[in-house]
Amino acid sequence: MPNLKASGASDLHTVSQHLVTALDGLIELASQGDGSLIRLRAEKVCLDTPGSYFSMLNSKEGGAVDISATGKAACITLETPVKDTNSQIMVCPTGICLAYGLPETLAAIALTPTGLTLSVGPPETGAMIEMTPGSIMLKVGETEFALTPAGMVSKAPLIESSCEETKVSMGPQGISESVAEVSRKVTPAGHALSAAEVAVSVGVSGVTSTGPISSAEFEAAAEVSAVSLTQAADAVASQSAALTNIE
Repeated sequence: MPNLKASGASDLHTVSQHLVTALDGLIELASQGDGSLIRLRAEKVCLDTPGSYFSMLNSKEGGAVDISATGKAACITLETPVKDTNSQIMVCPTGICLAYGLPETLAAIALTPTGLTLSVGPPETGAMIEMTPGSIMLKVGETEFALTPAGMVSKAPLIESSCEETKVSMGPQGISESVAEVSRKVTPAGHALSAAEVAVSVGVSGVTSTGPISSAEFEAAAEVSAVSLTQAADAVASQSAALTNIE
């Protein structure tokens, strides 16, 4: 094998084999200038180290590129850095991550041994979808919604649902339901039901009802017992019964 040494603007050598060995451990190929080029052309090109491997292969079926790294801390990274923008793909033994965007709007896809995670934005306030073999979690800030074989679980500062005139709202102060002019509210103070001019309140202090008309009908007997009982009517009050007992 000849020892090749070139000088001048251009030099071309054709040999059957060419072996380059560096006894001190350094081989450097450099090409300078605006039109500089280093070209390796073969049916197969390999770069091999004890912990990583890169090869380009040509065959009748097509070309192939193989990149591999071994070891617990092994990692293959592809990135195109731009000012303030992250554009990166990482392949590690613990998973695969694809990320792109500005830090405040970073979009990422992560595949791990336990599942798949899609996220956009900061972890505290951004949106996320997390899928595992047994669940799907949707999260935006403090709002979470989970689907599991056992059912659905939601957690949020406020939950609202509506369908035309039917509305349901759940929040820290209680539950509110309404259908047109009919509504029901549940709060720490009790229940409040209303329908147009009729309202009924069931609270810790008692029951209060108001409305244009109030009626009660019993097939057998009715009993009213209280320390103090007041009945008042602005116009007419009537009571009809075969037998009435007042104690």
